[in-house]
Amino acid sequence: MQEKKGPIKGIRDKITQLWSQYPNWGKIPQFLELLEKGLDKELFVDPDKQEIPIPIEDLPVDEVLRKSGFFRNFYEKLFPVSHVFRITYRYDREFLDNFMPLSQDGYIGRGSYKFVYKLPWNQVVKIGKSKLPSDAIFGSLFKEVGRDITRFLKPEEIELRDFLKTQTSRDSKKDEIDFKFKRLGLERLHYWKLKSLIPDLVVPTRFFMGLRVRNNPFGIPNVTLTPCDQQTLLAGKHLKEFTIRNEKLEQNPILNKLFPKWKLNFDSHRFGVISKSKLKKIAVDFNRVIEVTKFLAEEEKLIFDIHAENIIITLPDFELKIFDFHVFDDYLYEPSEENPTPEMDHILIIEEFIKSFELD
Repeated sequence: MQEKKGPIKGIRDKITQLWSQYPNWGKIPQFLELLEKGLDKELFVDPDKQEIPIPIEDLPVDEVLRKSGFFRNFYEKLFPVSHVFRITYRYDREFLDNFMPLSQDGYIGRGSYKFVYKLPWNQVVKIGKSKLPSDAIFGSLFKEVGRDITRFLKPEEIELRDFLKTQTSRDSKKDEIDFKFKRLGLERLHYWKLKSLIPDLVVPTRFFMGLRVRNNPFGIPNVTLTPCDQQTLLAGKHLKEFTIRNEKLEQNPILNKLFPKWKLNFDSHRFGVISKSKLKKIAVDFNRVIEVTKFLAEEEKLIFDIHAENIIITLPDFELKIFDFHVFDDYLYEPSEENPTPEMDHILIIEEFIKSFELD
């Protein structure tokens, strides 16, 4: 008699099947074509068509967790980003493409690794922050990218890297250029780790090498080469918008004063009126995220570093979407007293949110 599979077991088996194919996928030359499949359609903007902007009240609220302070906001006003180009290699030299103008009010906020700016249409461009090679993000996957960079960069990007290196005689500058192009490949690999497993839940993202232009108060531009990515701006609510900070966690007196921690409880009633069937669909998708998180931890020794600000429930469709995530080597995380394995810290937050749905 054939054993009957539950829905979660079926999802896990599918993940195993997909993941077992991954080494073969990585070796075929179509890796980047698979990665960017459909992006031309997803991110297409018609310059002749006036796009109605998403109302501010429908955009996700930052709610302080990642909000920039006074000095950062002042800096963005004093030295505003004017525009971003996508830079590639054509005609035997660097070639600027895909002009993205930014207004002085375009700065939305920051993440751990990127600054976020709203484009004049309903998209955002995310500009990589300067990071040292010692940062935790540059672990085993960064080494994997370095071993065969041709898997993760397009031929014209490799040509651009080599051309830019010929324009300087300093070894430190050449190393910096190398580092930035490897980071671009790393961002694509992190994205692919999740996109290949839960493609419908990951927000379509295009990664590219960018040229950012920031003006000083006298209008003199400062140009920086940096990895960037581009996404559609979504209407909805971040997961953290459903949090209730009503239980303070006890630490030592100094940490309690300077860096207070709260137990994150959730109130899904902030959705407003929503049918139980939609809540069930969201709960199932969250369980898929949990299974992927467990799978990466157990099979790849990687922690899917997902936080409340990386998850959005879209409106009016009430669909779960994930963006701006990274994966880290598990040895970088210390298991907490409550959880024997580090990925459980992320999983329990999601499970707490599902419980707030009050489903059977």
